Amino acid sequence: MKTPNKPILFVVEDDADMADLLAELATTTGFKVEVFLQAERAQQAIHLNPPAVVLTDLRLPDGDGLSILETTKHASLDTQVVLITGYATLQDAVQGFKLGLYDLITKPFDIAQMTALLQRLLDQVQHRKSMIKLQTRLAQLDNTELQPICQSPKIKAVYQLIQQVCQMDVPVLIEGETGVGKGVLAKFIHQNSPRKQDSYFELNCAAVPANLIESELFGHEKGAFTGANSRKLGLLELADGGTLLLDEINSMSLDVQAKMLHFLQNQTLIRVGGQTTIQVDVRLIFASNQSLQSLVQQLTFRQDLYYRINVFPVELPALRERPEDIQALAELFLSRFARKFNKPVKQISADALKQLKTYDWPGNIRELENIIQRAVVLAQTEQIELANLPQEMRPAPNKIELSPGLVVAENTPLEQLEKLWIDYTLQRCNGNKSQTARELGIDASTLHRKLARK
Repeated sequence: MKTPNKPILFVVEDDADMADLLAELATTTGFKVEVFLQAERAQQAIHLNPPAVVLTDLRLPDGDGLSILETTKHASLDTQVVLITGYATLQDAVQGFKLGLYDLITKPFDIAQMTALLQRLLDQVQHRKSMIKLQTRLAQLDNTELQPICQSPKIKAVYQLIQQVCQMDVPVLIEGETGVGKGVLAKFIHQNSPRKQDSYFELNCAAVPANLIESELFGHEKGAFTGANSRKLGLLELADGGTLLLDEINSMSLDVQAKMLHFLQNQTLIRVGGQTTIQVDVRLIFASNQSLQSLVQQLTFRQDLYYRINVFPVELPALRERPEDIQALAELFLSRFARKFNKPVKQISADALKQLKTYDWPGNIRELENIIQRAVVLAQTEQIELANLPQEMRPAPNKIELSPGLVVAENTPLEQLEKLWIDYTLQRCNGNKSQTARELGIDASTLHRKLARK
């Protein structure tokens, strides 16, 4: 894997020898350093791309360190600023710390102390980036994450195939209907790869508005567009060293497809509104609920991008094509939701399981999950019954034709049958109640009483 990106540190110092010394110390610590001998040029660079840290002299030929501090904090509250000076006054110090100064160092400084300060700054920058990654990852956590269920021959073949590529850093394209478990397969690849100790992220391209997906992927700088009030790292940058799943890649616009192609070719990106080229090392997994090859023919997906990501294609079968896995998946969901809702449901009745196995599952695994969740909520005993399944999944009752035009369900209650037969006879007698009573073999008063009870 490539070396992770080093955080950027600006040295703003008009004394060339001092600037070189500070740059050498910062580089040795682990920063990528840029040196500015003038305040104006430094402020322009800070405004365009705020660094992680700024080391600045207090007195400069065309400005001062406090104005550098103000410019920096306006551009990025996260950037830490250290003033280095031999002329500091108490007033300078108070004003600096009010503006958000990290530290003030007086000249001549001790090399060991400066090195320790730079190491603390580097640790803070790395910790902040780790926290951003963690917060983003926690926001993405799917509490209904599935374990791979591999009992059917078709899905066994898929996982045997995918194990050949887990250890190799090549793109994987997973195609299949919505809800078949493409995200589960992508996580399996990550967890069985050399990157398993690093971050795993997902982005559903169809769930992000078209005008924001570029920012979600590549990040943006403060002021890049209306509402961009601070710098934001994109998922490609956050997933540096790890894996990123781009789900429903088929919904990505042609413009963003072009930028994604450029990224795949160079593994570099530029944040929206930025100018600095950032190199990242991320493994990409792509998923689509439509055939990308057919979309290429329809000119809605770039052919060159398709060839770039179609290195290792995998087709995930629909749930109806792997009936052997339905019971195991259903029992997995049952166990999970029984714990979640604190209910004593432990099994699925034979009748209910039979219906689960014979249903067509147009919504695939996701539909099965939702149905089991509902069934656990409705269950009144320790098992899911047929009555806990949606009406459309239950078998239609057998029908009996009592007379031409009168068909009833086999299990219709006797009281309801009587009402249906009276109505049927009354209709056949054109509403004549006396004739209806004779047809039914009852007297008129009995008919009136039964009609009044309806």
